[in-house]
Amino acid sequence: MVDCAYNMESMLRFIAISILILLITAAATPALAQKYDHFEVENNDLIWRYTFDYTGSTDSLRKEIVQMLKSKFFTFNVTRNEVGYMGEINHYKVNCKQYGRTYYNTPRMYWDGEWIGKFKVEVVDNHYMVTIYALYYEKMEQSIGYYRTEKPVKGRYIDAVTKKHQTAFKKSELANMVMMSVGLRNDFDIKNTVLIR
Repeated sequence: MVDCAYNMESMLRFIAISILILLITAAATPALAQKYDHFEVENNDLIWRYTFDYTGSTDSLRKEIVQMLKSKFFTFNVTRNEVGYMGEINHYKVNCKQYGRTYYNTPRMYWDGEWIGKFKVEVVDNHYMVTIYALYYEKMEQSIGYYRTEKPVKGRYIDAVTKKHQTAFKKSELANMVMMSVGLRNDFDIKNTVLIR
């Protein structure tokens, strides 16, 4: 009888320790970075990173990056540092039609929203890496009522595409994130730049 009680006590202790380990693991899981199509959650922010290949010297790459940044209407306050360039993004718009989207199958945040954020371009031989972070959107939303006025709605991109507590990306936003990623990749690619003389 004593052996049975001892076995039951050790079994309960094993179950309690197992549950404690599972709870600790589950609590630590949200701190892990979530990644999807060049987007990544880091330190309560959504970051987009992409590395572009380049054949040529670092000096010629820097010249082309300067031309690319000058040609973009949405890049502001660009400064050079020892690694590359950094600046702000204002009035960025995703060209949804270019990616086969229509007004009816695209959230207004992407269709007629404007984006603000920050970017960093790091220059290294044979490639450059673009990092975009602190993305916010602003869209116009119609009020319900007699006058039907529009009011601006603003928000952080990370809050729009992640589930509560930023543990995972919303499945309904994955296709939109791919479109946003392709748009950013096309807009920051030197090959797609029209040179300014």
